[in-house]
Amino acid sequence: MNLIEIRLLNPDELEKIYQIDRSEEVEHRYRYIDGELKAFEENVSVPHDPNYCDTYYDTWRDALESGAEAFGAFDEEQLSGIVILYPNLEPETEQLLALYVDSNHRMSGIAKSLYLKAEDAAKSRKSKTLYVCATPTDSSVNFYLSQGFEPTATPNTGLFEKHPEDIHMTKNL
Repeated sequence: MNLIEIRLLNPDELEKIYQIDRSEEVEHRYRYIDGELKAFEENVSVPHDPNYCDTYYDTWRDALESGAEAFGAFDEEQLSGIVILYPNLEPETEQLLALYVDSNHRMSGIAKSLYLKAEDAAKSRKSKTLYVCATPTDSSVNFYLSQGFEPTATPNTGLFEKHPEDIHMTKNL
Protein backbone atom coordinates (compact mmCIF):
# COMPACT_ATOMS: atom_id res chain seq x y z
CA MET A 1 0.00 0.00 0.00
CA ASN A 2 1.26 3.45 -0.93
CA LEU A 3 0.97 6.64 1.04
CA ILE A 4 -2.74 7.49 1.24
CA GLU A 5 -3.79 11.03 0.38
CA ILE A 6 -7.04 12.26 1.93
CA ARG A 7 -8.58 15.25 0.21
CA LEU A 8 -11.82 16.95 -0.69
CA LEU A 9 -13.39 15.11 -3.59
CA ASN A 10 -14.53 17.09 -6.61
CA PRO A 11 -18.18 16.32 -7.45
CA ASP A 12 -17.12 14.98 -10.87
CA GLU A 13 -14.94 12.39 -9.08
CA LEU A 14 -17.91 10.75 -7.34
CA GLU A 15 -18.02 8.08 -10.05
CA LYS A 16 -14.76 6.73 -8.62
CA ILE A 17 -16.85 5.26 -5.79
CA TYR A 18 -17.37 2.28 -8.10
CA GLN A 19 -13.67 1.45 -7.51
CA ILE A 20 -14.38 0.58 -3.87
CA ASP A 21 -14.79 -3.12 -3.09
CA ARG A 22 -17.34 -3.32 -0.24
CA SER A 23 -17.06 -7.10 0.26
CA GLU A 24 -16.77 -8.32 3.84
CA GLU A 25 -17.36 -11.21 6.21
CA VAL A 26 -20.22 -10.49 8.62
CA GLU A 27 -20.45 -12.40 11.89
CA HIS A 28 -23.21 -10.43 13.60
CA ARG A 29 -26.12 -8.24 12.64
CA TYR A 30 -27.34 -5.68 15.14
CA ARG A 31 -30.79 -4.49 16.12
CA TYR A 32 -31.84 -1.70 18.43
CA ILE A 33 -34.63 -3.16 20.55
CA ASP A 34 -36.27 -1.47 23.54
CA GLY A 35 -33.40 0.96 24.00
CA GLU A 36 -30.73 -1.72 23.79
CA LEU A 37 -28.28 -2.63 21.04
CA LYS A 38 -28.40 -6.39 20.51
CA ALA A 39 -26.14 -8.55 18.35
CA PHE A 40 -27.47 -11.61 16.54
CA GLU A 41 -25.20 -14.22 15.01
CA GLU A 42 -25.24 -14.12 11.23
CA ASN A 43 -22.24 -15.60 9.47
CA VAL A 44 -22.52 -14.22 5.97
CA SER A 45 -20.13 -13.36 3.22
CA VAL A 46 -21.03 -10.10 1.45
CA PRO A 47 -19.57 -10.28 -2.06
CA HIS A 48 -18.28 -7.36 -4.06
CA ASP A 49 -21.17 -5.91 -6.04
CA PRO A 50 -20.18 -2.98 -8.26
CA ASN A 51 -23.88 -2.28 -8.87
CA TYR A 52 -24.49 -1.59 -5.16
CA CYS A 53 -23.54 2.05 -5.66
CA ASP A 54 -26.27 2.44 -8.29
CA THR A 55 -28.81 2.36 -5.46
CA TYR A 56 -27.38 5.50 -3.82
CA TYR A 57 -25.42 7.26 -6.54
CA ASP A 58 -28.12 9.79 -7.46
CA THR A 59 -28.76 10.58 -3.79
CA TRP A 60 -25.05 11.17 -3.19
CA ARG A 61 -24.68 13.27 -6.34
CA ASP A 62 -27.74 15.37 -5.45
CA ALA A 63 -26.41 15.85 -1.92
CA LEU A 64 -23.07 17.07 -3.28
CA GLU A 65 -24.87 19.47 -5.59
CA SER A 66 -26.81 20.87 -2.62
CA GLY A 67 -23.90 21.51 -0.27
CA ALA A 68 -22.66 18.13 0.99
CA GLU A 69 -18.92 17.48 1.06
CA ALA A 70 -17.08 14.31 0.11
CA PHE A 71 -13.59 13.44 1.23
CA GLY A 72 -11.71 10.71 -0.57
CA ALA A 73 -8.77 8.54 0.43
CA PHE A 74 -6.57 7.96 -2.60
CA ASP A 75 -3.92 5.31 -3.12
CA GLU A 76 -2.35 7.03 -6.13
CA GLU A 77 -5.33 7.39 -8.54
CA GLN A 78 -7.38 4.60 -6.91
CA LEU A 79 -10.17 5.72 -4.55
CA SER A 80 -9.77 3.49 -1.51
CA GLY A 81 -12.25 5.22 0.80
CA ILE A 82 -14.90 7.93 0.89
CA VAL A 83 -16.99 9.83 3.40
CA ILE A 84 -19.90 12.07 2.42
CA LEU A 85 -21.13 14.64 4.92
CA TYR A 86 -24.54 16.25 4.48
CA PRO A 87 -24.64 19.55 6.41
CA ASN A 88 -28.33 20.30 6.98
CA LEU A 89 -30.14 17.21 8.18
CA GLU A 90 -31.66 19.16 11.08
CA PRO A 91 -30.66 22.43 12.75
CA GLU A 92 -27.05 22.03 13.97
CA THR A 93 -27.07 18.37 12.88
CA GLU A 94 -25.06 16.92 10.01
CA GLN A 95 -25.40 13.45 8.55
CA LEU A 96 -22.66 11.04 7.58
CA LEU A 97 -24.36 10.01 4.37
CA ALA A 98 -21.74 7.42 3.41
CA LEU A 99 -18.46 6.03 4.71
CA TYR A 100 -16.83 3.19 2.78
CA VAL A 101 -13.31 1.77 2.67
CA ASP A 102 -12.11 -0.71 0.08
CA SER A 103 -11.71 -4.24 1.43
CA ASN A 104 -7.96 -4.19 0.63
CA HIS A 105 -7.45 -1.07 2.76
CA ARG A 106 -9.48 -1.91 5.87
CA MET A 107 -7.92 -1.86 9.33
CA SER A 108 -5.35 0.67 8.11
CA GLY A 109 -6.82 3.78 9.76
CA ILE A 110 -8.44 5.14 6.59
CA ALA A 111 -12.00 5.01 7.97
CA LYS A 112 -10.95 6.90 11.09
CA SER A 113 -9.01 9.49 9.07
CA LEU A 114 -11.98 10.05 6.77
CA TYR A 115 -14.36 10.23 9.71
CA LEU A 116 -12.16 12.79 11.50
CA LYS A 117 -12.08 14.95 8.33
CA ALA A 118 -15.87 14.92 8.29
CA GLU A 119 -16.10 15.64 12.03
CA ASP A 120 -13.71 18.59 11.67
CA ALA A 121 -15.79 19.95 8.77
CA ALA A 122 -18.98 19.71 10.87
CA LYS A 123 -17.30 21.40 13.84
CA SER A 124 -16.05 24.21 11.59
CA ARG A 125 -19.70 24.97 10.79
CA LYS A 126 -20.54 24.96 14.52
CA SER A 127 -22.71 21.86 14.20
CA LYS A 128 -23.54 20.21 17.51
CA THR A 129 -24.46 16.68 16.40
CA LEU A 130 -23.49 14.06 13.84
CA TYR A 131 -26.08 11.51 12.71
CA VAL A 132 -25.48 8.22 10.92
CA CYS A 133 -27.64 5.36 9.68
CA ALA A 134 -25.15 2.57 10.32
CA THR A 135 -25.37 -0.66 8.37
CA PRO A 136 -26.24 -3.15 11.14
CA THR A 137 -23.04 -5.20 10.81
CA ASP A 138 -20.08 -5.74 13.16
CA SER A 139 -17.68 -3.56 11.23
CA SER A 140 -20.02 -0.61 10.81
CA VAL A 141 -21.67 -0.51 14.25
CA ASN A 142 -18.44 -1.19 16.14
CA PHE A 143 -16.59 1.48 14.17
CA TYR A 144 -19.14 4.16 15.04
CA LEU A 145 -19.27 3.06 18.68
CA SER A 146 -15.48 3.37 18.81
CA GLN A 147 -15.79 6.96 17.53
CA GLY A 148 -18.21 7.92 20.32
CA PHE A 149 -21.55 7.42 18.59
CA GLU A 150 -24.50 6.00 20.49
CA PRO A 151 -27.77 4.53 19.23
CA THR A 152 -30.53 7.11 19.38
CA ALA A 153 -33.96 6.45 20.85
CA THR A 154 -35.34 9.30 18.71
CA PRO A 155 -34.25 8.66 15.11
CA ASN A 156 -34.88 11.13 12.33
CA THR A 157 -38.34 10.14 11.06
CA GLY A 158 -37.56 10.45 7.35
CA LEU A 159 -34.32 8.50 7.61
CA PHE A 160 -35.89 5.82 9.80
CA GLU A 161 -38.64 5.31 7.21
CA LYS A 162 -35.98 4.90 4.47
CA HIS A 163 -33.60 2.76 6.56
CA PRO A 164 -35.58 0.91 9.26
CA GLU A 165 -33.02 -1.92 9.57
CA ASP A 166 -30.05 0.40 10.10
CA ILE A 167 -28.78 1.40 13.53
CA HIS A 168 -29.50 5.12 13.86
CA MET A 169 -26.73 6.70 15.89
CA THR A 170 -25.71 10.17 17.01
CA LYS A 171 -22.63 11.80 18.44
CA ASN A 172 -22.52 15.14 20.25
CA LEU A 173 -19.67 17.32 19.03
